[in-house]
Amino acid sequence: MLGGYIGSLLRVDLTRGKVSEEALNLAVAKRLFTGSGYGAWMLRREVPAGADPLGPGNELILLTGPFTGSLIPGGTRAAAVAKSPLTGIFAETNTAGFFPSEVKFAGYDGLVLMGRASSPVYLSLVDGRASLLPARHLTGLDTYEAMDAVKKELGDRQVKVACIGPAGERRARLACIINDDGRAFGRTGLGAVMGAKNLKAIAVRGHGKVPVSHPREFQASLRRYREVVLNAQRTKNLRRDGTAGGIETFEKTGNLPIRNWTKGSFPGAVKISGPTMSRSILKRPYACFACPVACGRVIEVSSGPYAGLSGPGPEYETIATLGSMCLNDDLAAIAKANDLCNRYGLDTISTGCAIAFAIECYENGPLSPQDTGGLRLTWGNAEAIVELVRLMGEMEGLGQVLADGVKAASARIGRGAERYALEVKGLEVPAHEPRRFKSMGLGYATANRGACHMQGLANCIERGLLMPEYGLSQALDGFAIEGKAAVTVLYQNLCSALDALGLCKFPVFGVTSFDLIAEAYTHLTGWEIDRQGILAAGGLIYDLKRAYNVSCGVKPSDDRLPERFTKEALPDGFAKGQVCELNPMLEEYYQLRRWNKQTGAPEDERLRALDQAT
Repeated sequence: MLGGYIGSLLRVDLTRGKVSEEALNLAVAKRLFTGSGYGAWMLRREVPAGADPLGPGNELILLTGPFTGSLIPGGTRAAAVAKSPLTGIFAETNTAGFFPSEVKFAGYDGLVLMGRASSPVYLSLVDGRASLLPARHLTGLDTYEAMDAVKKELGDRQVKVACIGPAGERRARLACIINDDGRAFGRTGLGAVMGAKNLKAIAVRGHGKVPVSHPREFQASLRRYREVVLNAQRTKNLRRDGTAGGIETFEKTGNLPIRNWTKGSFPGAVKISGPTMSRSILKRPYACFACPVACGRVIEVSSGPYAGLSGPGPEYETIATLGSMCLNDDLAAIAKANDLCNRYGLDTISTGCAIAFAIECYENGPLSPQDTGGLRLTWGNAEAIVELVRLMGEMEGLGQVLADGVKAASARIGRGAERYALEVKGLEVPAHEPRRFKSMGLGYATANRGACHMQGLANCIERGLLMPEYGLSQALDGFAIEGKAAVTVLYQNLCSALDALGLCKFPVFGVTSFDLIAEAYTHLTGWEIDRQGILAAGGLIYDLKRAYNVSCGVKPSDDRLPERFTKEALPDGFAKGQVCELNPMLEEYYQLRRWNKQTGAPEDERLRALDQAT
């Protein structure tokens, strides 16, 4: 018996109001796993490069991985793949929580959503039975309200829901898809794709199990895996203080983004750190399905202007972009802004970056008080930051301009605003400083969805999270550029594999080994693999995504960084005087990737073989 995979996809034709099953292509799954790997293969076959991202010809492909729902720590994830309305190229975004595993338990490896419904609908999927139900009465509800309404309507509080909020309904290009009250298919604007399809929500309930090929051997691997994860110091740190536990260290070592990337130090970092959250507004940690890490935060604000706020708390990237990026040291205000983003369905990273962009435009002239509706966009103005999130969610005034991302906003504002728009390929830069960890700069420039930290975590080795199974037994100097192309390729390939396997990266890097992952996969599926096989699959997946981008018009000149990182040295802090020397790293990177220097296209015979075989 093949394990890990259900063997079926649910295809939903929203235009015709029809649902159908199709078999998972196991030959492709063996090469690409599922998740965003299989999703990239489907997108390349079914969505033309010229398709309108907000048109019925785009598809929203939601896919779990073989480890999703398997009880392996971190086997909680699913990927959403489409053509991005924010960037116009390959889009993927990953979520965790309980929704991904429930899709498997309901009888499918994933969902393929195509066309456009004539009126608002939501998809109900219960133990293999799928139906499209009217959702006009859900229109305008925020994500939490919509989830509650769907669960009540279906008569089951255990239903797992992924839905869009008003931002997605209004097709804001920063819109995301929220599941499980606070987890998100966050980046690249796929909430707008869902909104354009008139699909408000997906409700899933299942009672099945993930099949296992070799149960006894897999259980032994599972025990070893859990023991390693539970005993790791990184796990203990994440459980105690969440993903924001390192904010103070990041500020001291030059990794924290500050004042729209113009400063290297921020004394207010201590006020918004994970330990401060633990001492002040943390109610309890929470975990995704069957995960021992429990890095999630449930918070409650008991005093001040946001007293009474409770629910999912902000994570590192959110705190950094809505906090230090804006010189905002008000943790309760950050929690409020995070709550609004979740309710409206806005990507917190891009939202914080857009607000920091707007503040710098206000400071330097491109935006006037008339443009902001009288809102004083000054650094550290927590009240204005929270209000601007609301305006973005409502698509009102300046918020409507910013809700389509900094690239589009800078073009619309003009007057030199593009200088302050920090993006790569249209995607806002996340919260790790590329002048401090140079591999991150190379990763941002070459990531397939635009500036992305999760598609290539090479700064792990610069921070001392070693990986001896791949020959990385000592930390690399973050300020150096030598050898960074090789480690960036390695980590990008491994991250691609993890996203296709359905594995969270927190219980992997600095915690477990890819030898143990390969052992567990072999016993789960019955398909033998080793760490080099995982790496090779990740490389093929990475090139597959790149090939789609090239068909969409991506060129070598698009593999760039904003000049702020390459020409403007940090004025203070641990990385004072540093810039990111991209070009020498990029030249070596192209050689290692075997990408054509003129076209940027991968020269990978395995892609041709994959096309011919399927």
